[in-house]
Amino acid sequence: MPTAGKWAGVAALGVLSMALAGCGTQTINASKWMTIHPASKTVDLKVESTYSSSLQSAVFDGYTRGKLIITIPRGYHVNMDFINNGPIPESIGIYHHHHLAFKGAGQPYHLVALLPTAGILPGHSHTYRFTASHVGSYTLGDMLNGDPHNQPTSDLWDTVKVVPKGTPSMSVS
Repeated sequence: MPTAGKWAGVAALGVLSMALAGCGTQTINASKWMTIHPASKTVDLKVESTYSSSLQSAVFDGYTRGKLIITIPRGYHVNMDFINNGPIPESIGIYHHHHLAFKGAGQPYHLVALLPTAGILPGHSHTYRFTASHVGSYTLGDMLNGDPHNQPTSDLWDTVKVVPKGTPSMSVS
């Protein structure tokens, strides 16, 4: 089979699987990105920024533009390891408007939006620790050199939902 035909078949399978799945969310195997410790109500979350040539965009754990949904029950302690394996400095935080949603949940917006030297350099990482204390939907985003309308840089954002109870999970919309 010619190479173009092979990739057309892969694309068709992808479209078919999305059509069969419907419009809702699908749980994904998060074992690469998330380790859950139920006894201590702690979740270790790995967020890796890389560049996706197929999406022509930077991505968090392979997703961007809100497609990845991280669900965390209220009261869980989160250890968020951010690894920048992309080609440029990136920032990260879980935001509600222009503020971190939780103390310690990333780099403060006022720093990353205004300082040209802010962010994590390529090949570097940083761990953020916080408690998911408020139920709601928040933006996991790169706000480095962000704009006044709270738009993440280069569409590099996904969603964190804090729910009243349950088990931490990851899904794709």
